[in-house]
Amino acid sequence: MSHKTNRQIFAVPILLGVSTVAGLGAGLVGDGVWDVGAGLLLALPLAVTARCWVLPPATQPRRAEAPRAAQIARRA
Repeated sequence: MSHKTNRQIFAVPILLGVSTVAGLGAGLVGDGVWDVGAGLLLALPLAVTARCWVLPPATQPRRAEAPRAAQIARRA
């Protein structure tokens, strides 16, 4: 089992949060191109959520552990 650092765990959620805040700010600042940018930034978390819902991330299969009796027998 591999250990993940805090940076690896929280990178995507922080990126999505920053995208949301930037989209809300862009929507408040101006019109026209700003609204398009705000819409794209606010759609990013929805797109990531939809992608993970439709195609879940691949998981690594766990290794089957040998029964305890077999481990003891190998030591003897």
